[in-house]
Formats: sequence, C-alpha cells, structure tokens
Amino acid sequence: MDMNQAARAGNTVSGTARFAHTPEAADYGRALWRFTLGTRPGRTAMLVLPLVIGAAAGGLRVALWGLGTSGYLTLGVTLLIAPLGIRQWHRRFRMNRRYEADAARGDLRTTLTEDGLTTAGSADGDGAAPADQVDDWRAYPWWFETDELFVLTGSLEHFLVLPKRGALSPEDVDRARALFTEHLRRI
Repeated sequence: MDMNQAARAGNTVSGTARFAHTPEAADYGRALWRFTLGTRPGRTAMLVLPLVIGAAAGGLRVALWGLGTSGYLTLGVTLLIAPLGIRQWHRRFRMNRRYEADAARGDLRTTLTEDGLTTAGSADGDGAAPADQVDDWRAYPWWFETDELFVLTGSLEHFLVLPKRGALSPEDVDRARALFTEHLRRI
C-alpha cells in the first residue's frame, strides 16, 4: 500500500515532506488559471457574483431607461462581460501581489508535518533574517494539484503554490499528497 492509499484508508501518515524552490511567476499564473476554471469554488467565485451584479444592474437600467430590443442586448452583453473582466483582472492583480511577496522572500523552504506547514525564505526586503511563516492545516481548507504543482487555498489571501520540482526527494511528493489528503479537502 503506498502513502496515498494509506491516507485514503484513514491511516495516519508518518513523516515529513520538504520542498525547496524559488517562486516563479508562471507557477502562480498556472495555479490561478486552474483554480478559476478547474475547481468548483473558483468557478463559483468567478461567475456567480459578477452575473448577479450584472443582472441587477441591467434590470435597474432597463427599468429606468425603457430600452428597446437592441438596447437590451447591448446592455446585457456589456453588463455580463464587464464584471467578468474586472473580476479576473482583480484576481490576477491579487495573485501577482502574492507572487511578489513570496519572491521577495528569496528561495523558499517549506516543511509539511502532521501539525501543519512552515515556510521559510532565504532573505527578506531589508536583508535581515526572514521570519518563518507557520500555518496549521486550517489556514488552507482546500487543495488541488496539477502535473507540476500542489496548490493549497481557501481564498486568494491564503494561496500556497508548491512546485513539485522543489521536492527534496521523490518520496516527498507522495508524503505531501498523503498529508493533504488527510488534512484538507481536494477540489
């Protein structure tokens, strides 16, 4: 039985998984793309709120202006596309800020244990010794993976991109997957 099967069977995963990597903007872009289009929470957050706002604004405009058929169509398309575009721009802006904050910490070392995860950087902005970021598993209620990445998330403020290429050993990828499966909900 491998670590992934043991985690699904309800057994406690022993061991620690360690990753070391330098943040890359492309990883954050792929993680955001996969979250937005490939997960239920990402699609819901991307589509529902803008559509509700667009429909409410469109209904109000139609009621106030009494538009003809072509006006309804133009207004509907505009009110659908504009909120979606603004929402996606805002998500990219926030993800870029997340990347910049992680990149400013230099090379990152992340250790995953039963208690949670600790991320330490090699440098911070003023050259002083960086502080470790310690999170328990509740900080990241969801996780997903791509061929290259593990991504832990709950929102864009709590978004951890962990490239598989940073695993210190091949077993660390399996241990990480097992820890995620045990403590988080896969989306």
